[in-house]
Amino acid sequence: MLQSIDATSPLVVPGAIKGVAKEMSPRDGNIEIPSDNIVSEYLLVCEARSTTLMDGFWQFSLETAGGEPVFSAQDNEVGDLNRLTLLAAVRGLEAIEGASTVTLISNNRYLIRSLADSLPRWRENNFVWEHFGRRIDVQHADLWRRIDRALQIHRVEACLVSSRLVSPEPRAVESPANADGANLRVDSPHASAASGPRIKPPNDRLRQWLLGGGASSGSAPARRRIRTADLLDS
Repeated sequence: MLQSIDATSPLVVPGAIKGVAKEMSPRDGNIEIPSDNIVSEYLLVCEARSTTLMDGFWQFSLETAGGEPVFSAQDNEVGDLNRLTLLAAVRGLEAIEGASTVTLISNNRYLIRSLADSLPRWRENNFVWEHFGRRIDVQHADLWRRIDRALQIHRVEACLVSSRLVSPEPRAVESPANADGANLRVDSPHASAASGPRIKPPNDRLRQWLLGGGASSGSAPARRRIRTADLLDS
């Protein structure tokens, strides 16, 4: 599911260099996008994992459209899974210099659906809503305001990616026993994992993320940890 998310409708992106870049439509053959208005194209992979109900870590990886890594960061923070994923999106979008076209990928439905369906309504209501006669901020309003500011700069398309195991679990096969009750092996011994060919991991973060099952399994890859303070000081 790929959704185009912009701060205005029809799709218009405020140009950071010269004028305004407009979305080209096949029916508007006379509309041309000045090439110097689009600084670059990026792929932003956002993910989060919870260690408890209110604690975990967020992580984002920024790549060029060609798969070249640009920047990645992660940090542990307090918050539920939705807030942690929002933090990954905020940090990733704010790490991009200049107006760019970005494809944002996440397996968090709250993030993608809110970007596509709820954010325009929240923006019109200044990120508040009425609750029993009181006007209160929408959930995670501080982060949504920052995302909305980023959408004033970048043209963002949001893509929801999900995966689940569909193969049946292997069943255990019992080995026959001899007269003494000892188990006998009827197949040839398997070669050790070390002797077999080693699978080279993909270079770009997106393929690592997808082939590794997304944010639902495994631990974060080992790398130099970038704290929130590092991002704020940059």
